[in-house]
Amino acid sequence: MRLDDLARAAPFARPLAVPSWTLGCFHRRSITYANGREDDSTRVIWIQSHGLTGDLRIPAARPDVRARGSLAGCTPEELAELAKGEGGVAQTSFRAGRMTWSKWVAFQPYDKWPEPGELRRVGPALVEFAPSGVYVEDWRLQPGSGGLLCGLRLVSEAPPDGEHVPRDGGLVIAGDHAIFALARRERLPAHAPVHRQIAAVADPHRLAGAAFDAQAAYARRDPGAHDYRIVLGVDPFAEGRVLALNGFALAGEGMLLQTLEDGAERRWRVDTLRPDVVLPAATSTQAAEWLSQEADTLLAAAS
Repeated sequence: MRLDDLARAAPFARPLAVPSWTLGCFHRRSITYANGREDDSTRVIWIQSHGLTGDLRIPAARPDVRARGSLAGCTPEELAELAKGEGGVAQTSFRAGRMTWSKWVAFQPYDKWPEPGELRRVGPALVEFAPSGVYVEDWRLQPGSGGLLCGLRLVSEAPPDGEHVPRDGGLVIAGDHAIFALARRERLPAHAPVHRQIAAVADPHRLAGAAFDAQAAYARRDPGAHDYRIVLGVDPFAEGRVLALNGFALAGEGMLLQTLEDGAERRWRVDTLRPDVVLPAATSTQAAEWLSQEADTLLAAAS
């Protein structure tokens, strides 16, 4: 069964661990640092379900390696640049205005963003402050975030006709947007980011093969279509592929079993599986009367 069909037939959701105004897909407009620097070019996507975050961050200056055909055809320098990407899935909680992320399954082997986020939402704008004051991020809710809201955490997988073995990963969907992540099967040292590790070893292609066994990708669904196609990933050669979102069946309360086209299986724990979530861009405010009173100048100036 397709995931969206299963959501309609058997919706399930764990209690909200975050405010409802954080649900959906947000693209980062910019990040401003305490040293005065601003970055508005890195491509950053955040998708939030009841208790799972999906996150992807790809530098705008990533080299174009399409002519290489695969990672094996890339130079060591190109592999190191590709390995600067970030992405993964984490558990989320919220208390006293702060969101906290834990239990990351991520492409990078260390926690680059250890602080909680102090969040404030106004209309489609979600502003995140680091409590230390080292940065502030400006996020915007994306059109097409309503509809299917899904958060799945991978428990195990099995090859065709094989036994299940533990593997971490996640899938977070908000309407037309999805982030998919898989943990690598061979652990990397956690002392440094992947690109520095690749640059420091004698055989960068072997290390890159182990590193890119982890996956993190953002996929988008065209209006009226069923398939979600990867448009951005830490592995650029995954872009253009279709995410496997069929073959699902119930496997106990809050659990799903997915059979892939080649006969492999994945077992998922459900955080959220809701078919028709409405996520308005507007937020309520006690100042609505002022906004209405001044709309002929304020909204005209903003249009």
